[in-house]
Amino acid sequence: MMNCCYHKQSLKYEPKKIDVEPTLSTEQFLEEGLKCGTCKEVFTLKEGQLSGYCGGCEQFLHCGIAGSCIGPNCTIVNNKQIYRLTWCIACIPKTVIINLEDIGPGKYCLCQECLDDDRTPNAYKRKI
Repeated sequence: MMNCCYHKQSLKYEPKKIDVEPTLSTEQFLEEGLKCGTCKEVFTLKEGQLSGYCGGCEQFLHCGIAGSCIGPNCTIVNNKQIYRLTWCIACIPKTVIINLEDIGPGKYCLCQECLDDDRTPNAYKRKI
């Protein structure tokens, strides 16, 4: 018969303390320059000009916003709140009416992926 060499031991866990200096203060972070994907102008978060982030070109936007995509691939419901992906005017198809009539921040648009999706209502897919 083998004897087990395991004995109950009282183990204390003490987390290691790591001194980390922050690389950016909040003020420095707010003053970092962001380039608008549409007009290429540099702006800061402190200026309050950030209006969106494009789901197509993945660039920050402070102008040139087409709207929030109304399609199923760009819509998330979380805690009864609806969130929609923002798109710039350069990244949406120019063949559907919803993308040409009434665009801008706070408006709706339709990206190519949602245009091609069978779950998107045909009312949003009307072409010119």
